[in-house]
Amino acid sequence: MQFKVSSPSNKRLKIARSLCSRAGILKNGLFLMEGPRFVSDYLSRGTPEWILISDRTSGLSETVASEATGMNITVIEISEKLFSDISDTETSQGITAVCPLPSANIENIPQEGVFLLLDGISDPGNMGTIIRSAAAFGCAAVIVGKNSCCPFTPKVTRAAAGMNSTIPIIFDTDLAAFMRSNSDVMEFIGADASGGNIDRLQKRERSLGLIIGSEAHGISEETRKYLSGTVAIPMTDGVESLNAAVSASILLYEIQKGYTEGVGS
Repeated sequence: MQFKVSSPSNKRLKIARSLCSRAGILKNGLFLMEGPRFVSDYLSRGTPEWILISDRTSGLSETVASEATGMNITVIEISEKLFSDISDTETSQGITAVCPLPSANIENIPQEGVFLLLDGISDPGNMGTIIRSAAAFGCAAVIVGKNSCCPFTPKVTRAAAGMNSTIPIIFDTDLAAFMRSNSDVMEFIGADASGGNIDRLQKRERSLGLIIGSEAHGISEETRKYLSGTVAIPMTDGVESLNAAVSASILLYEIQKGYTEGVGS
């Protein structure tokens, strides 16, 4: 079903505008997925609550909107001005999906595999890139601490290329409590510039929790006391550090490489 809305006070538009903030996302249990490619990918694995398109929509965005209409998903056409009030991109492609917030309960996630714990990641770009890498390298789940940014804001979703809807993400978590309650089944290793050899990530007998600390302050004291150790990425002399997203991606690759080599040996 497709129809037009012209009033900014429309209930669905009000909800969509609120989804740029953590409070709006949590209150409504919804998040925004913007852009024709991301919306198209999402349609292959989930059903949005509704889709908004600009009256200037054309090309791929128009094609995706037609596809959604054929799937009996509500598509609402609004003016370019109303759409710009919802979109936070500088050059919007005129389509955004309002999607149900994925439900992932910390009590129900499997306790096997590689878990990525984010301790104070505040930059949405870093958060999104880290989530995208976690999905690419097969992490069992991403556990986001209370002191990190929301992993479902539009900027995070864009940086994650929509992958935050494909991997279990538990956020606003008490990381120290999670680590304490899972210490018998999981080894926790932190990323730290003064850490030990990266090979440690490839030699483990239990599930692994990799902790990435904040961009400014690193791993917090509350979570550090539950670490069995830390690892550092070897770098050329004179290079101070890598950012959180790059570090996480490299370390996840090393973990996967170790697992693959172990399986093949």
